[in-house]
Amino acid sequence: MTFGLGAAARLPAVSLRQLHILHSNEALPTLPDAFAAVAQSGEALVLHTCQRIVVLGCLAETVQSLRAQLPAEVHCELHEGAAAYELLLRLACGLESRLAGETEVFGQFKQCWLDFSASRSELASHVSGLMQTLFRDVKEIRSRYLTGTGSASYGSLVRRVLAAPTSLAAMDSDTAPVLLVGAGQLAQSVAPWLKGSELWLWNRSAERAEALATELRRRDGQRVVRVLPSTFEAELAAWRSARDVVVCVPPDRTRDPDRVAAWSHPRGERGQLVHLGFSDLPANDQDSAAWRAVDPLLHLGHLFEMLRASNEQRAAQLDQARRACADKALQALAPRPAVIAGMSGRSAGSRSHS
Repeated sequence: MTFGLGAAARLPAVSLRQLHILHSNEALPTLPDAFAAVAQSGEALVLHTCQRIVVLGCLAETVQSLRAQLPAEVHCELHEGAAAYELLLRLACGLESRLAGETEVFGQFKQCWLDFSASRSELASHVSGLMQTLFRDVKEIRSRYLTGTGSASYGSLVRRVLAAPTSLAAMDSDTAPVLLVGAGQLAQSVAPWLKGSELWLWNRSAERAEALATELRRRDGQRVVRVLPSTFEAELAAWRSARDVVVCVPPDRTRDPDRVAAWSHPRGERGQLVHLGFSDLPANDQDSAAWRAVDPLLHLGHLFEMLRASNEQRAAQLDQARRACADKALQALAPRPAVIAGMSGRSAGSRSHS
């Protein structure tokens, strides 16, 4: 998950009425150039994950112009004012995630904000109050309505999948190594759950892999973690000998055929291959084409299916949390803020575009 956010010196503190959001819950493997450009220039905040794109700005024309840059078949929504803040609440509470109520997205929101606020840019000071209010409201909603619902995190689901033996040999070799590819935020959330076996970490940046290994050892002094050299050759060698592999990087049409070949290499036992870089394997998707030859292959879509068996109590909790998000948004809108000169004075609402 990434945020792009820059300076906007002409803006005073941002009020709720001046929020404009573009939201698409269709997964795009790469962030479109136009979105990356506005993030880099500081015209808008851009969030891109494997599940969605969100653009937050204070000028309606900025987010509207970006809508035109998406393919016509990509569904998206434009929100403003209270509706925009309500969407931010639902996103940060995990209510818009396919794994409804998951906790990891809130941690990603907070870490991205911490990283940005450390830059001490002018825009950081403009949105600081808004972000602090958002985090306070999210914590309140989660503590009141979502306690326990996020326990089925991505990491816990991956651990459940890896715990299911694929053969009699696997049942007798619980300590066989697990390879984790990637060291970003998703890998950081999954790694603590991969216990009971030696963990091999590979990442293009050896420094990030070392940082993750250090954190895992800090949490558990008995944890056996091995950081592999950052070369592609070292990664492929690990693919050929690890029992299980968990991939936390996006599909890469250049490297993936070699990864698939390495996974298919004869070995004493083969466990599970879990790819968290995509949620399905469409027949016309060239980025993930190599993975269609792997059977079995588990991806995000399979993890989402595991969550479909949620009980009535959990469903009721999620419904209460969604209503609380709507109430918080209306409460936040109640004090009438000063209107920025040149900004639209329209009342809050939302529009849906396809």
